[in-house]
Amino acid sequence: MTLLLTLLIAGIALLLAEVFLPGMVAGVLGVVCLLGVAVVGFAELGPNAGSLILLAELAVGTVLTVLWMRYFPQTSLGKKYILDSSSGSHPSLRPERWLEHEGLALTDLRPAGSARLNGEKVDVLTTGEHLEAGTRVRVIRVDGSSVFVRPA
Repeated sequence: MTLLLTLLIAGIALLLAEVFLPGMVAGVLGVVCLLGVAVVGFAELGPNAGSLILLAELAVGTVLTVLWMRYFPQTSLGKKYILDSSSGSHPSLRPERWLEHEGLALTDLRPAGSARLNGEKVDVLTTGEHLEAGTRVRVIRVDGSSVFVRPA
């Protein structure tokens, strides 16, 4: 019974550690420990108890995974570890709408970077020159999804 509880605690701790440790090693070891709990349950407590342990692990694991995926991204820790979809620019459905617009370089353009055009962050390119952040820019050409600018 001690081995069963030790494996259970170790499995849960390793799965929680997976949030902070890269490489999935802790998560895989945690799952192995939890499977070990079921194996020990079958060996020491019999097939009925082993089956109940395995079903309980699957049910609790499924519910906790769904809750984790639903609520973790809204926590302060989740916001720290998960990329915000608004942090980068999204490709415009019609990038040609930027043609002849003026804006401000948000980053150094060497030759690629970001600019604010009409209040939106847009990935832009220069025609080869390097521009400092804060430079006023004007869209001179749109080629596919690439938006080219020059100093205004």
